[in-house]
Amino acid sequence: MEGLIVEPSRTYQKLLSSAIESGGLKTKQVSSGSEALALLRTNSFDLVFVAMHLQDMDAPKFSSQIRGDSQTQQVPIIMVTSNDDKKLLDEAFSSGITEIFAKHELDKITCFAAQFSRKKSNGAIAGHILYIEDGSSAANLTLSVLKENGYTVDHCTTGEHGLEAFQKNIYDLVLTDVLHKGKLNGHGTVKAIRQLDGNQQKSVPLLVFSVLDDATHKIELLRLGATDYVTKPLIEEELLARIHTLILNKQLREKSATQQHLLQELALKDPLTGLYNRYFLLEAATSKMREATRHNIPCSLILINPDKFHGINKIHGHVKGDAILKKIASLLTQSIRREDIIARYDGEEFALLLSHCNVYNAAIIAEKLRNSIENSRPADVDITASFGVAEIMPDSSGNFSELLDAARNAVALAQTNGGNQVITQQ
Repeated sequence: MEGLIVEPSRTYQKLLSSAIESGGLKTKQVSSGSEALALLRTNSFDLVFVAMHLQDMDAPKFSSQIRGDSQTQQVPIIMVTSNDDKKLLDEAFSSGITEIFAKHELDKITCFAAQFSRKKSNGAIAGHILYIEDGSSAANLTLSVLKENGYTVDHCTTGEHGLEAFQKNIYDLVLTDVLHKGKLNGHGTVKAIRQLDGNQQKSVPLLVFSVLDDATHKIELLRLGATDYVTKPLIEEELLARIHTLILNKQLREKSATQQHLLQELALKDPLTGLYNRYFLLEAATSKMREATRHNIPCSLILINPDKFHGINKIHGHVKGDAILKKIASLLTQSIRREDIIARYDGEEFALLLSHCNVYNAAIIAEKLRNSIENSRPADVDITASFGVAEIMPDSSGNFSELLDAARNAVALAQTNGGNQVITQQ
């Protein structure tokens, strides 16, 4: 099963994909409605997740086109938006949208995807299991049950071989008997696995089974690091239910960690360009400028403003305007060093903070960037930019706002003089 994500922000694409895949669906991502419609004509998707506003159309228009095509009219369409305007939401439902979620409701989206996935697959879940037990007929029967239910299984007959396999492969669960041949019994195997370095090994659930059913025995295994315990003879339904729950919880934890990382990234990144946003720049600039003033290290700021950008938006539309900003961001990214910070500071304003760089060298960099932008013609539109360059002064207090004001004054002077030029602070 696969869901199609139609979302202009690459960062939110990742975030939404992580939430949906946590629910058991594979995903494919595109940025525009036209790309999605083309894919839907040649590929089969079980669900479509679409943003309210796309690069080339809005969600209601996109939905109407899907519903108007006999090939795709039955596909559920889920809209994800931060807009709660009732009129717009009613319009979306009227166009054929199946369900609407707020962008921050990632847990709800995961649950929705999981419920949809279960209905389609009758509850099956994939997973790679390390199974440690001797080669008895009972072990062979358990092995067959696991494989028949869709699990990939590596079967080892001793704890030593099991430990070796665990170190070489990535598993979703370890299923081990307490009693096996060799030097390592079940207790020793559990202990040895939990003592291995690495967070990945420590997160793998360990399901132990034994003929012994006393509390002391169970507590000892749990203290050693076992996640769960079942007694022999194994009841097939119980074993499969416990395996399903343990693997699903592991996958959800991993997806949750990924989502948290992406949320942090989303909070610090501009969704259109993928650059850092003003909040990150302000945070990072404080420490860099303190370092510069403390150790007398040159530090410069370049501000970049596309010339007459509001007029470009008015004439060519915001879609081309966004394309221009993304192209400028790409050109700026190609020109920076690892230690430099580039951000979309505000609207069409970009900022480039350069460590270990005086105003003279910063002006040289700015001139190269100005020439690159002038010759790029993003979205087939002639575009130029004005540059303001400022350097932190030796007697400065290390206040970023002072450096920002100096660079902005230089940009304003460049634009007053006709634009498409670099002006350094006086």
